[in-house]
Amino acid sequence: MIFGIGTDIVRVSRMQENIDRYGEKFAARILTDAELADFHATKAKAHFLARRFAAKEAAAKALGTGFSQGVGMRDIGVTH
Repeated sequence: MIFGIGTDIVRVSRMQENIDRYGEKFAARILTDAELADFHATKAKAHFLARRFAAKEAAAKALGTGFSQGVGMRDIGVTH
């Protein structure tokens, strides 16, 4: 049964700007502990964050809650 459908597109350059501006704090704010470990292991950090951010946004849209009803970025984990 499908409850909802969500899509999202993120500019990689936007993620790079966030990394440049906030560094590790930005990644730690949106990634689960497991995702953060994968983030540290990759060289393409902006691409990694863009993919995870878009997937989490899409999941929140599909759930119909967005990130305003008690669901946060760190509450949604994306595995590959």
